[in-house]
Amino acid sequence: MFTTEAIVLKKIPIRDGEELHELFTKDFGKIRAWTKRKKQIASVDHGSIIHCVISTKGSRNTLEQSSIKQTIRTEELNYLGVLCPLMCVQSISLFCPAGSPHAQVYSDYASLLPFFSNTEWSEKAKELFVMKLLKIHGVGWKRNEENESILFRKIYKNIDIYTIEAFMKLKELNTEILAEIRGINQICMSQYI
Repeated sequence: MFTTEAIVLKKIPIRDGEELHELFTKDFGKIRAWTKRKKQIASVDHGSIIHCVISTKGSRNTLEQSSIKQTIRTEELNYLGVLCPLMCVQSISLFCPAGSPHAQVYSDYASLLPFFSNTEWSEKAKELFVMKLLKIHGVGWKRNEENESILFRKIYKNIDIYTIEAFMKLKELNTEILAEIRGINQICMSQYI
């Protein structure tokens, strides 16, 4: 039995009150855990962070207990604002291999949750997070360096060194640079979605 913090990536209803949770844990990377509804499991949405107790029997993980640590505040978000953190969660699910811990990915996502509650910041947070995730995992960066802006090159060079929160504070991160990042992210992700 172990205790950890995790991002809820997916919840799949199975049968007779059982669910399969795909979690990205702080300590163990991506894992799957079964749960029964009668257990003390917090009802959370995708993208929320939970504190959980997981038992292991053979090769089966069971989510014994969970409590909400952080959740996405969606009251003032439009549809696209809500999609931003969900795209980040989908990206983690796609690019982070099972059982491989990436403490920086977890920490970056957790530090960005407050930014996701604001539509303006949500888009910036999502694009920078996806850019960093793609770079860390070496996924298909099709770059044409001659057409890139100087600021884009600086962000790309340092995205895996500094926290995303540091880039969020850049005044120079305007809509043009964000569009440049979004364009390359979409090209890289198109082969996986």
